[in-house]
Amino acid sequence: MLTIAVDAMGGDHAPECVVEGVVKALQESSNRFEIILIGQAEKVEPLLAAHDTASLNLRFMHAPEVVTMDDIPATAVKAKQDSSLVRGLQLCKAKQADAFVSAGNTGAQMAASLFVLGRLPGVLRPTIYAYFPRIQEGLTNIVDVGANVDCKPENLVQFAEMLTIYQRYGAGIEKPMTGLLNIGEEETKGSETLKQAYRLLKEADSKGKVNFIGNIEGHDILKGHATIVVCDGLVGNTILKFGESIPEFIGALLKQSLEQHLVSGQIDQNTAKLTSSMFKGMLEPFDVEKFGGVPFLGVDGISIVGHGRSSSRAIKNMIYMAEHMVEKKVNQHIAEVLAEE
Repeated sequence: MLTIAVDAMGGDHAPECVVEGVVKALQESSNRFEIILIGQAEKVEPLLAAHDTASLNLRFMHAPEVVTMDDIPATAVKAKQDSSLVRGLQLCKAKQADAFVSAGNTGAQMAASLFVLGRLPGVLRPTIYAYFPRIQEGLTNIVDVGANVDCKPENLVQFAEMLTIYQRYGAGIEKPMTGLLNIGEEETKGSETLKQAYRLLKEADSKGKVNFIGNIEGHDILKGHATIVVCDGLVGNTILKFGESIPEFIGALLKQSLEQHLVSGQIDQNTAKLTSSMFKGMLEPFDVEKFGGVPFLGVDGISIVGHGRSSSRAIKNMIYMAEHMVEKKVNQHIAEVLAEE
């Protein structure tokens, strides 16, 4: 049976939402996997006692230390060996768990994943991607979104290669299309790093490693011209955080407009409610919680990270993502492809 280790102390709403998400995942899945919940006993056990867990494939492991959002990643990993974050990854290293899930400190999880699990053979730098909606059916993935701020051209190419493998085997996309985010479509645009990355991506395309469609610009992301958008972590994280602000911003504008129209008598309450409901449906593609979290691509194991604000629903879906990554054998496919280089 598949075993997933879950960090009970990771996230802004931990451990309450984590416990709830774990219970929901096991109940909904009819116990098709086992979960090892790791955290501080004095905080987690009372929460578990409030749920009917006797029939669930759930084990608890005490970990006295917690890696917080304010901890410096590398320092926290070395200083807090008895934390839920490190112990969960150690279970994966010892083959006592098949995957690890946390909504805690992303930098610390990346550092711990590298320190405990190591890199897959041939991987220069592990990376992390994000989901973006698109006008047509499907989704776009942006890589990197914060794990690697300074990237060499060969790093950008390998990010595209690893994400291509994920989309093929993990997302069922037959022909992923890679676009290099730049300030123009022409091959001569951008920094020297981007120009060289362009040339290397063309070479990777000729070898069948990626399907490179050339440079794309910011306005192409939501249009879905590419299923994979490649950039360094500074640019990617900026786009990600900006994208996360869109629903809240538009929602605030809509609320102001509806209130003004209600006061002026131009619309009634029923119309306002209908408009609000339609708006919520329109922004559903921006709901990242339906994916829960994303894996670090390139580490020698399954390490899933979620947003710090993750709800119990997001935690539940992170667990499903971990199960999905194991079943689709994405890491094995990445190792096989990189071994050919």
